[in-house]
Amino acid sequence: MSASRPLLRIERMHGNAIAPRGVADGATGTTRNAASVGVLYVIGQGQYEQLQRMVFAQEGPCPVFAVLDGAIVDDLPSLLQRHAPDAMCLFSGDLDPMLAAAAPYLLALAPGNGGAQLALRDGWNAHWGIVLVADPGTEPHALRAHLRRILRVGTPGGDSMLFRFYDPRAFRSVVPSFDAGQRKAFFGPIRGCYVESRDGQGALYFARDGEATPRVLPLAAAA
Repeated sequence: MSASRPLLRIERMHGNAIAPRGVADGATGTTRNAASVGVLYVIGQGQYEQLQRMVFAQEGPCPVFAVLDGAIVDDLPSLLQRHAPDAMCLFSGDLDPMLAAAAPYLLALAPGNGGAQLALRDGWNAHWGIVLVADPGTEPHALRAHLRRILRVGTPGGDSMLFRFYDPRAFRSVVPSFDAGQRKAFFGPIRGCYVESRDGQGALYFARDGEATPRVLPLAAAA
């Protein structure tokens, strides 16, 4: 395992948002542990279509990805094998099956594809992960390399810890506190991130080059 210096440093005040499983941040949206794809939807079809329009309406050929959390989604590797077979684990090496099952995975999204259905329909408001809009021309392997660099963060005491940025609750708690240098290091080739809102009524868009406060994008009530 590399002993390289973490790209980011986070204050101890965010300790509860760095490496926990399922830490709350005041979220009131619906939660779910089972990966019951195609049966129970956290959001309605109309809201899913709204989310797709939001995410894929970026100007220019901006590739869209998601990072899904195996610690939240039951049997995520099998789910991805069926619906997003090109997904890549952010952990490297020959992983123990239990660690592989709990790892984060990067997958490419396109309108209506299996990955979009997982990230924007089945897992939205269930804390399955986050959605990333990358700079034009960003290749999946290059994005994976960047995300691996921000998986480990340093603390003022010199410790290195896992940063579960792909849990929307951790993302909402930590990323708005970053200063300009931290934002640049964190986002890298990512121009923006879509994260479920705390109240389950919309999406939050965090822009790399915008204000620290996210843009709130309400979803129309399900019919």
